[in-house]
Amino acid sequence: MSTSYLEISPSNITSNTRVSYKNGQPVITFTIGSQDRFLIPNSLRLCGNLACYKSTSGDQGVIPLITEPLNINPKLGVMAFVDQIVLSSQKHKNVIEHVRHWGRFMASYLPNVASQQEQLGHLSVAGAGLPNFQAEKLETVNNTNGSLGTASVVYEGNSFCFPLTCGFLNSKEPVYLSENGAGISGLSIDVHLTPDSQFFNNGQTTTDAFYQLTGLKVICEVVNPSPDELSRLMSQTSGTLEYNAMTSYYQTIQSSNAIINFRLGLSRVLGCFMNFIPSTYLNNITYDDFATLPLIDDLAAGTIASINQIIFLRGGEKMPLDFDLNTNVRDTPSLVVADPMVVREYMNTFQPFMKGMKSQLNPTTFNRIGFDNVEDFAEGGLDFGIGVQYDNISGDGLDFRSQNFGLQMITSLTSGNAHSVFLFVRSKQTLVFNKEGLQVIQ
Repeated sequence: MSTSYLEISPSNITSNTRVSYKNGQPVITFTIGSQDRFLIPNSLRLCGNLACYKSTSGDQGVIPLITEPLNINPKLGVMAFVDQIVLSSQKHKNVIEHVRHWGRFMASYLPNVASQQEQLGHLSVAGAGLPNFQAEKLETVNNTNGSLGTASVVYEGNSFCFPLTCGFLNSKEPVYLSENGAGISGLSIDVHLTPDSQFFNNGQTTTDAFYQLTGLKVICEVVNPSPDELSRLMSQTSGTLEYNAMTSYYQTIQSSNAIINFRLGLSRVLGCFMNFIPSTYLNNITYDDFATLPLIDDLAAGTIASINQIIFLRGGEKMPLDFDLNTNVRDTPSLVVADPMVVREYMNTFQPFMKGMKSQLNPTTFNRIGFDNVEDFAEGGLDFGIGVQYDNISGDGLDFRSQNFGLQMITSLTSGNAHSVFLFVRSKQTLVFNKEGLQVIQ
């Protein structure tokens, strides 16, 4: 067996096109054609350059000044331009995985699986993300390769090369790309772009800022099978592939007794987590669309509402925790120290808690401290969320095909401010395929 590397340009735009959501190009498609080779999914990277402009001048953009408040999420960096990822068979068009709200997903995922040293190191190079608001602004938004000012110019901006993190592409299991019965008949990758109003934040004086992408490509590693293995594969008429998938859901809450219900329709649920943000912050360039904040009772003052009780339900029954999770602030509302049980269950959804070796969650990023502006926080802002793991032992997951997922939270919200809840569910799925097509068994 031998290894090769593929470099793939977008199939729906020309290679020299400057791509932007603003100019009506919200979806970029990459196609890895059918071939008698194995794709190594976790090797795949999306690469290119991203430039930030505060406004349009003719055919080009006006570079933002250092003195202007325009910024992007410091931990995601340029990765925030990805809104959705859709993976499908290139020949049969069946969807293998569809991750919505990818930026919100990564806003929780990265702080839980990467250390601050990694964020400052290779992640800052790969995705231009830095856990500091001012550093992110200077190094990414205002980085014009030495061309600061208001002149109407074109510059390449910031280079990036980051993984499209999702269940299927996180796998190390080789994926056969062939059209014969043992393969998936190629892979199509649709990258949906984030609207400019969501990508940028803190632009009180800037309403028409936009980002622009150039030099887009996907690179990945493929393995060439040996003649004996190729002969064996050619004789197969079907195949299966098991992988983890991420599924996202959205709901709003605004009362002290918040109830969330979803019909998941998934048979092997491994865990779930959710993050929160005031609904008025979404699609609003004044605020950071990807901030993972606690519930806020008074938006003007930045007063944090407490979560006094959490109950996870399956079909109306408490599961997997068979008790009410009463937090440490239920009887002491003034307490600012995060509840250790809430933190543990949340971290456990990303990796087994006892095996977790790195994280950016700490008393600065998770504790209950009021604020007036997200930029008041060090280390890139808050990393708040809640979650639960359903199966850390067998790895088979819990069946939610006929039972609803439920969550009940007792909070101190009194203002009636609506909060958006982004729920992400990790489950095992099986891909069954042959020459006639393929099917995802959820």
